[in-house]
Amino acid sequence: MSSKFPKLAPKGRLKFDKIRKKHLLLLPERVVVLNETAASILTLCDGNETVHTITEKMRKSFKTNSTEKDANALEDFEGMKEDINNFLREMVDQGWVIIQDGRVEEK
Repeated sequence: MSSKFPKLAPKGRLKFDKIRKKHLLLLPERVVVLNETAASILTLCDGNETVHTITEKMRKSFKTNSTEKDANALEDFEGMKEDINNFLREMVDQGWVIIQDGRVEEK
């Protein structure tokens, strides 16, 4: 799946609730509260980034936002990619993300 292009399903929309300080995925007749990591991954699911690129960006983000001690404890790239793949598969099963073979065409 690492060469595929995930995209948030058309029925979904990401929002940050400033009052509750929570990331939300808004769907018809449903609101899903997301943790920081899930929100970050889904934000990158625009149909223009591969799963591999999303993993690279997430890892870079974790390294930037962590101390040196924490950075040494980071998962290896392949482990992180597997976690992101599993997360995206679950999102696809829920119907919240679609996986494409190619980039989204610009209009």
